[in-house]
Amino acid sequence: MPIEDVDISRKIKDSELAEKVRAVAEKDLKVAAKVVEDLKDRDAKIFGLVCLYNFSKDRKFLDDALAIAENDDDFLRIVEYSEDVSELSDVPLRIKSRYKRDVAYSILLEKTGDMNIASKIRDLRILSASMKRVALRKTYPENLSTARMIPEPYYRALALIEISKKDNIDLREEIDDAVQQIKNQALQRRLREKY
Repeated sequence: MPIEDVDISRKIKDSELAEKVRAVAEKDLKVAAKVVEDLKDRDAKIFGLVCLYNFSKDRKFLDDALAIAENDDDFLRIVEYSEDVSELSDVPLRIKSRYKRDVAYSILLEKTGDMNIASKIRDLRILSASMKRVALRKTYPENLSTARMIPEPYYRALALIEISKKDNIDLREEIDDAVQQIKNQALQRRLREKY
């Protein structure tokens, strides 16, 4: 068997084991930690460590995952898979790619609903899409306040349309205003069909 096939086979096996870590941890945390320790594939090991962190809330597992992270994708994966993000506020700063850093901050924004994180996201589309999702998870009137802060008119209009339907509020004037700000005529037509 060629070396590449052995590496791919090992990666697959490690990934499958990492996915089973939580089930093992529910029975015996020490055994689960040993399984993760024995994983050779870095991606699988990071995933396994984050699973252990999510299950046990033991910061050591998160620190171990951060210690072996080597690139932007590793750090982004840690932010994405972590359930408790209270310990992750500095992780996006380790990401070199501006786009991936914005994605990491958007994940934190969506998981926490903390609007202070919004100021750290430079890409307005990423920010707007995240703020829309945050707004739609909130209840009235907080959802409307958040929707009104969405910078991109397309995402603002989408959020306002959903809030209007969900909470049975007449927001046609605000929706029309947001739709008129959209430069793409096709998007304008599509949104007008929604309300």
